[in-house]
Amino acid sequence: MRVAVVLGVVALAAACGEDPPKFTAPVTLGGTEVAAEVLNAGHRSYEMRCASCHGPDGSGQGPAATGLAKRPRDFRQADYAYKSTGEGELPTDEDIDATIRNGKPKNGMPAFGGLADADRHAIIQYLKTFSPRWTAAPAEAS
Repeated sequence: MRVAVVLGVVALAAACGEDPPKFTAPVTLGGTEVAAEVLNAGHRSYEMRCASCHGPDGSGQGPAATGLAKRPRDFRQADYAYKSTGEGELPTDEDIDATIRNGKPKNGMPAFGGLADADRHAIIQYLKTFSPRWTAAPAEAS
């Protein structure tokens, strides 16, 4: 049944001229299973709000990155500067959320505090898909 629903969504998207969903099954990230629907919503929001600086591949080399004094974060490395966890550890969702909500204006990162909690959550989960560190990691305190 679930496969039929996913295939129906893919067919409908193709008929409407939209790209098919990037994710068709849940993915375990940081020890937590994340639904494909959340990851697809995160992908759409990331493309609209983040890819111009961080790049469509999460490399930090988007077209707008060249105009910034400090290069945007490369999400493929999963090496986050603003976090409450120890050196070499992955950040918590709250750490990433704080950066998205408050931005880092001195670095050119705008604040997205006006985004709905669900949108920020979806972006956070999608960011994790750029690095294999998240698929190998145990659950972080969230």
